[in-house]
Amino acid sequence: MRDERARRGFLRTAAVVGTVGLAGCAAESDDSPNPDDESPDLDLDLESDGSDDDEEPPDGWPSFQFDAGNTGFTAASGPIDGAETRWEFTTESAVYSSPAVLDGLVYVGSSDGHLYAIGADSGDEEWAYRTGDDVSSSPAVADGTVVVGSHDGTIYALAADSGDEAWTFQTGEMVASSPTIVDGTVYVGSNDGSLYAFSLEEGEEEWAFDTAGSIQRAPAIADGTAYVGSTDGHLYAVDADSGDEEWAFETDDWIQSRPTTADGAVYVGSNDDSLYALEADSGDLRWEFPTDGSVTSSPAVADGVVFFGSYDTRVYAVSAAAGDAPADGNPRPESFYWYHTGFFEVRSSPALAGDTLYVGNEDGTLTALEAETGDTRWQFSGENWVASSPAVVDGAVYVGSGDGSVYALEESGTEEE
Repeated sequence: MRDERARRGFLRTAAVVGTVGLAGCAAESDDSPNPDDESPDLDLDLESDGSDDDEEPPDGWPSFQFDAGNTGFTAASGPIDGAETRWEFTTESAVYSSPAVLDGLVYVGSSDGHLYAIGADSGDEEWAYRTGDDVSSSPAVADGTVVVGSHDGTIYALAADSGDEAWTFQTGEMVASSPTIVDGTVYVGSNDGSLYAFSLEEGEEEWAFDTAGSIQRAPAIADGTAYVGSTDGHLYAVDADSGDEEWAFETDDWIQSRPTTADGAVYVGSNDDSLYALEADSGDLRWEFPTDGSVTSSPAVADGVVFFGSYDTRVYAVSAAAGDAPADGNPRPESFYWYHTGFFEVRSSPALAGDTLYVGNEDGTLTALEAETGDTRWQFSGENWVASSPAVVDGAVYVGSGDGSVYALEESGTEEE
């Protein structure tokens, strides 16, 4: 499946990165914070030191942003110095869904109504399952089962190796939310306003938690709590066993960002143009970071650093720790490390593999950034927007595009080695 057309669009390009001296490089409001004159000290080196304590890097990406907390971080490596196409798999419509990768298969939905299973090495179709409408939901895979939602309002559970149907559940409206699977339970939202919990094995409903808006994005699960945003403007913390509300935090607009939880905090963007950090156990505000556009991108978090994109055309890196509050506002992150601009709107949620950050963009690019500085490592250009979030496994990055294709990208020169 390798050809010259599939290799199109790879550029080594200079970064446009905001620092103290370059803060004016993009249009910004008077309230926009400026980057500090420092870089995060990330301890994310992928190289083994040869000790017996070294663990093998993960060999899969089983759900949206890698894990149940939606952290978007993996110790696996992807293309670093440059990239080329391993394969391109073409569907019949746009691919908003973010790939899951496990046991040699890439699972991804398409607006042509199918969930596809694709060979991770070959790019060949292993099976395809047709639903009744678009599949923008990102699949999750566990215990031999892949679960995904469809705009037909149904949640589907299929055998991961064959695509055979295991069970389905009909909700009241379309399901754009991606499922999260923890300890044999599937958590997924619906535009009918409910967050559902099902048994993975039988599809039996365990509970449903109702909100006053639609739930369009994946929940995060950590320490017995499910965190989910709603278009009613709230982030909810729900007991994962009972479905009882633990707390709710109100923003000033819809929440279409998937929450991320790490190290006792939960992070979520809002269409009110801010990213919020909350204490996971109480919902108390740790800090608010204002941008100049809606934040529907979900953060990637590792080693005390939070990476996220905004509709203001930037990708940001800020500290997880809280700093001082301005005289007329909420506390801000302790450090604002950098921003990278030159994009169009950023809907794609970043993936962090070691010290490289991968993020898609409305301009049709997938960009690899150096996590400590925001400098560009390489950039790939497709033929339409990239709202899908990348999955990084075993040296490759997998991503969907509005041009209807799923791409597998690997380090430049891999084919000749």
